[in-house]
Amino acid sequence: MRKYENLDSLLRGSETAKIFFASLPDYVQGAVMKSSSSIRTEDELHSTAEKVMHEFQ
Repeated sequence: MRKYENLDSLLRGSETAKIFFASLPDYVQGAVMKSSSSIRTEDELHSTAEKVMHEFQ
């Protein structure tokens, strides 16, 4: 799996990551963006989003 510099470069470089991120509720997107510098792969994006969603349940 390719590693990117951060969330922004991941979303620019991966169409599937962009589609997944766009499908998330706004509050999850916002929380994920706070961890932008530590998200470098699609797996990290998915796990971060999952953690955020569990925190809000």
